[in-house]
This record gives sequence, structure tokens and C-alpha cells, in this order.
Amino acid sequence: MATYVQIFLRPLQARSVQSVVDEVGRAVGTQLLGDPAHLENSYVGVRDGTSVELFVDHGYEDDDDMPFSSHPYMLRFRTLKRDVADARAYMERTYAALKNTGNYSMFSTYDLQDLLHADTVAT
Repeated sequence: MATYVQIFLRPLQARSVQSVVDEVGRAVGTQLLGDPAHLENSYVGVRDGTSVELFVDHGYEDDDDMPFSSHPYMLRFRTLKRDVADARAYMERTYAALKNTGNYSMFSTYDLQDLLHADTVAT
């Protein structure tokens, strides 16, 4: 079974989906393209052997200290060689870049079960 690291985002101000996709693409360092074959409202890019997938309205419900439902964007990292340490390092760099924009309430998880970082803002 694959293991993933994720970032969950909520824009702090009203924004179009495309503006979020573009800003996240800049943070990950690659253009994210629509992927309707995978899921509607999903975007994908690959950089340095890591697949980066952005899902809009992921559908997860809150779990303990992870407010999934109030953070509709999920950014998932997966290396093509299944190296979780590399995926996590890439996620950490992206998390820092997105946090530095000041545009998002956000948190990151390991396999949707362990909270790694939390920079959430109440709605």
C-alpha cells in the first residue's frame, strides 16, 4: 500500500480555483494541469521524480485535530520510486513556500493519520 504526505489548504480570502492552482504550481515548481481522467477538479504535475496532485473538494471529514472539511484543497506528494522520505522533503519545502505567502490556513499530514504541521486560522 502506498504512503503519502499531504498539505490541506483553505484560502484566507475568496479566490478562484485557478488562482489557487497557479499559486500552488509556483510553490511546487511545476505547472499543475487539469486531470479529468483521474478525478474532476484535480490537477497534476511532476517534478524531480515526484508526482504532485491537487484535489479540490476532497470530501474528507474532520478527524480529531485535523480539520479536513474546512480546508477544501488537498495537495498530495508521491515519489515515483515510492520513497516517502523524498516526498516528505518536497512537501516540507512546498509547505514553507505556501506558508510564506500568508494566503492560506493550512496543515500537513502523513498518510492522513498523523498531523505534521498546523498553521490553521479559524473561519
